Amino acid sequence: MSTSGLDKIHKLDEAANFLMLVSDGEMKSTCGLTPSVALNLMQPLHALIDAEIESSKKLITAKHLANCAEECHCGLYSDLAQNNQLKNDLYEKAQSVSKKRLVTCAELTTKWLCNDPLLKELQSQVESPTSSGL
Repeated sequence: MSTSGLDKIHKLDEAANFLMLVSDGEMKSTCGLTPSVALNLMQPLHALIDAEIESSKKLITAKHLANCAEECHCGLYSDLAQNNQLKNDLYEKAQSVSKKRLVTCAELTTKWLCNDPLLKELQSQVESPTSSGL
């Protein structure tokens, strides 16, 4: 499995967790995003995640189950797993990750996301071309 490919999916998943928590009003540091803007950014981000998952059939194994909650990637690994039992186990573990843990992961994400080209790319995808100049 290509580590760089999985790193890219991790980055996208971390951004999705962050945006979800900002849209729910759970985050203090929000990169200047309002909850409604964060919610709007989720659609193009999920399109990127889906495309990355589709283009890279990663092999997720039982070893990924051990640390997925700590890293907040259980849901992602469930989407990537090809074994149905492992997929179900990862999904169940994803459901049990506490909101506090998700916020901790998202707080780490703010350290890179606020100034990352990914955020600017997502924002450019949701801006209406007719809204400028008025």
